Amino acid sequence: MAEPGINTKLDSFSTDGVNRRSPIARALIGDVLQFIDFIVVIFTSVLVAFIYHRFTLGTEFDFQQYAAAGIMGATAVTALMRRDGYYEYDVIATSEFAVRAVVSRWALTLLGLLAFGFALKISDNFSRVWLAAWSVTALTSVISIRLVAGVCVRRLSRDGGVFARRIAIVGATSLGKKFADQAVTSPTGISIVGIYDSGLSDSGDTNRSSIKGDLDDLAVAARNGEIDDIVIAVPRAAPEDMGRLIRRLSILPVSIAICPNIHWLDHLGGAVSEVGGVRVLSLYRRPLDGWGGILKTVEDYVFGLIALILLAPIMLVIAIAIKVQGKGPILFAQKRHGFNNAVFKVYKFRTMTVAEDGETVTQAKVGDSRITPLGGFLRRYSLDELPQIFNVIRGEMSLVGPRPHALAHNHQYAQAIENYSGRHKVKPGITGWAQVNGFRGETSENEQMADRVRYDLAYIDNWSLWFDAKILILTIKAVVFPTNAV
Repeated sequence: MAEPGINTKLDSFSTDGVNRRSPIARALIGDVLQFIDFIVVIFTSVLVAFIYHRFTLGTEFDFQQYAAAGIMGATAVTALMRRDGYYEYDVIATSEFAVRAVVSRWALTLLGLLAFGFALKISDNFSRVWLAAWSVTALTSVISIRLVAGVCVRRLSRDGGVFARRIAIVGATSLGKKFADQAVTSPTGISIVGIYDSGLSDSGDTNRSSIKGDLDDLAVAARNGEIDDIVIAVPRAAPEDMGRLIRRLSILPVSIAICPNIHWLDHLGGAVSEVGGVRVLSLYRRPLDGWGGILKTVEDYVFGLIALILLAPIMLVIAIAIKVQGKGPILFAQKRHGFNNAVFKVYKFRTMTVAEDGETVTQAKVGDSRITPLGGFLRRYSLDELPQIFNVIRGEMSLVGPRPHALAHNHQYAQAIENYSGRHKVKPGITGWAQVNGFRGETSENEQMADRVRYDLAYIDNWSLWFDAKILILTIKAVVFPTNAV
């Protein structure tokens, strides 16, 4: 018996001799790749030992000893990769973070093996030459395999490929259209079979010209093996109507998902999580959660102290030069907003004849007469920022993060630019992702600051130690070959 509100005959549909594609679960790709990685790590351990002992030392080697080391290393690194989701199909298909993922987890594995060897006093049984050669060989092999796997998966995921994921959308709504537009841009082989009428009396349909058919047509396509997934995109449906629709579609041999609303699509970093045992849609995650905050703090203090020691002679020379140049203080302190909008004083070498820190702060411009001759040189190569290392050691700033702005400018931009204050979810930095991408210097237009904010928020959402390392390396290039400096 058909349920009210849904005009469909799904239950009565039958077919003979349908031409259905034999499904190959995408999860199998990750399992196969994990098995290959496991074997390769063991094989390289034994192979390197064989070559080193037979052809370099001219001696026999203990096969079981090196095989055991290989098994331990393979178990650890593949377990870490599996735990962190690097054997998921979509991650394999993108493969953009393959090198970083493998290197970091392999390094952690080697540290664990070394600690294990020292603890059991068996490290002397293994040659350091073998360890170094195995580390490089295994790492290179696993990275190469992952890159090749990524290419193969993307090729097999194209339209008509064995791993192509064919999706039907129920609901010709603006939500359904936006989902389709975003899904087809994925490198993981997504194709939209069509948009089907939901059959609901008030589904919020706004684009009926794009409808391919009704639920009966959807059922035929699904049972004929033309569809892998159904995505329901009817945000205005009443709860009881949505329940009936889901029950009707549940008899089809495909996966079914719900796209809740457009706001969810606007937050690509969102995920399903649990709060108090209740499943919710998380839009934002807390920045530097878990070990992230600890690692970031260690990074700032360790590298901040190293930078202070290495740069102290340069800072001393600059301080003397500023004093010799004329009257006035060596350092310039200005109040700025930091983490969670807390106000702190940022330190810079004095480069101007004024020291504005009130409700009105005029930005420096190209050819600004307030900039001293020495100050122009310091600002061009960002040497005036060096005293902010003290802010880092005091815990007020990070080496890498969104650049802090004067309070007056902060209030101005917070009113004009959406999500501007989201920059304060982490500590401000001496350098940042925006700066190494050329967004530095004067920002006379709100659009220029909006571009900075976009890069700052991208940094916060994608933070990692590797990302910080990349920014620090790019900062050296930006300092040596400056652009847009004022």
